[in-house]
Amino acid sequence: GFIHYILNRCLFNSSDLKDIENIYSYYYNKEEFLRFSSSSGKFVGYTEIGVKTAELANNDPEKMSRRRAEKETFCKPNIDNDYSTILTK
Repeated sequence: GFIHYILNRCLFNSSDLKDIENIYSYYYNKEEFLRFSSSSGKFVGYTEIGVKTAELANNDPEKMSRRRAEKETFCKPNIDNDYSTILTK
């Protein structure tokens, strides 16, 4: 069989947006082929198909807007929750 999955990570040192990095990785059969990082603000491909996909994604304003917003819409609320319920105790 074949395995395709996506891993969305939020790396943080504090709950300030400037200290948060969102990394959105695409895998196929355990090999990462495409990644979006909020630090670079773009997709990067690691395989031949990943490079082509990154080029298409980086030229798609809707996709880029959605990925760039995830740091604030996905990471920030979850990190705030972590700080209030776990890390401050």
